[in-house]
Amino acid sequence: MANLRFSPGLLSSIRDFGSSLTQAPASQTSTLTGAGVQPASLGGMLVRNVGNLMGKDMRTPQEKLAEAQQGINLGTYEGQIAAAQARLKFETDPVKKEEIGKQIINLQNSQAQADRAAAAEDRRIAQEKAKVKRKENIVFSLKSLGANDIAGYVEDTTYTPSEGAQHLGTLLRAQKVAEQDLEGQQAIVQAVGYDKQDRFSTLFGEEAKPMSTGLFNTFIREAIADVAKDKALTSLRSMEQTPNVETAIELVENGLMSGGKAGALAIKKDNITVPKNGEFKLNDGTAVATSVVNGELRYWDTTAAEFVAPTTDNPLVPIVAKGKQVKITPASIKSLATVLSVDSGILDEAQIERYGLLSGQDKYSFNIAATHLADLRSKENNTPVEAEMQKAVIDLLDSEYYTSEAGTFAFGFGKDATARFVMPETFSEFGISTTAKTEPTVETTTAPTQIIVVTQDLLNSSPSLRAKNVKVGDRVEVSR
Repeated sequence: MANLRFSPGLLSSIRDFGSSLTQAPASQTSTLTGAGVQPASLGGMLVRNVGNLMGKDMRTPQEKLAEAQQGINLGTYEGQIAAAQARLKFETDPVKKEEIGKQIINLQNSQAQADRAAAAEDRRIAQEKAKVKRKENIVFSLKSLGANDIAGYVEDTTYTPSEGAQHLGTLLRAQKVAEQDLEGQQAIVQAVGYDKQDRFSTLFGEEAKPMSTGLFNTFIREAIADVAKDKALTSLRSMEQTPNVETAIELVENGLMSGGKAGALAIKKDNITVPKNGEFKLNDGTAVATSVVNGELRYWDTTAAEFVAPTTDNPLVPIVAKGKQVKITPASIKSLATVLSVDSGILDEAQIERYGLLSGQDKYSFNIAATHLADLRSKENNTPVEAEMQKAVIDLLDSEYYTSEAGTFAFGFGKDATARFVMPETFSEFGISTTAKTEPTVETTTAPTQIIVVTQDLLNSSPSLRAKNVKVGDRVEVSR
């Protein structure tokens, strides 16, 4: 094969072929010499073909750049920096190289700033998760100790996790105090500032004596819960006393709602009447507080923390005796508080401890049953309700309607006993004569007379009710 000879101009064109990212367009060049030869021109194609024959990489800088930038994600700082670095590699113009270099520095600074922000956000999320986990652990531990009320206050933020941890520590220390250890019990009570409370009065003074471990733990739990309750009540009583606020106060006082949820109820837009207690129960024997909400009779659901409407599957059942729906009297409420008071000395330690195992809805149901039973016996025996309350409380504690679960040891610490209580179906077994059993209903009793809850529609259609100044939510007795 004959030896190929190329002119110096052609060799120069091959050497400088497409050497700049910013060459003039092909229409501005027509010679085969110099760096101005463009690949798209006839001369450019000749130069490229000859160069390829000589084994030279004849790709243009633009083509090399496009290949280097292939697959780069320009939506990220990393991708933008990589694209700029590829351009810098193939750029020959000193001014443009300097501009690209500055652009890379700015992108790197922005990336560093974004990385720091992302790292801070990751730390924040990790801290929030740790806080949530810590709170969950504290709540679980409190519930494992039987301190459901206190756990609820931690869940609804009445108590912070730190406060919950402190109370958990107090409960654990109380568990470890030896039976009848007066000094140990005094030390714990004084450490948490409860030494002035009436429930701990027997631990101090000239006739100081220790409590049983069970009673001491019960009182510590109650004291911790009462601090949160008092805090919530103080806040609610400082507000304008609207029906909603009064409703929240009533529910908190009765242990049916924690303070953290009371604020939301107090500012609700619903038209709520102040709850009535002791008139209805559910099918499972749980006594419930009822209220007329926007003209409709509803009951307080402690789980949902709101008033809910009764249903066919879960109706309201009137609490009746002798054919009539019973009501709680102020005298019976006051008498129950006296009987349950430690200072009164009416109940012994074992009875106070058993009552103290009740909480929330169970304690509410017990109190309703006790006040009704004492009231009914008072009327039947023609005696003061105060004379009947002690026996009513003791009889209910000893009845089948009160059940308790013995304490266990699990998860590294002891679990205190807990108790449940449901309303009796009737009060006849407690010596109340002619007590009528009632079938489940929403707004009526099954007695010879019928009790109905007045709705707005009923009031609008009944001139006689309006003439009697009956209001929506009132309960009236009519013949069947």
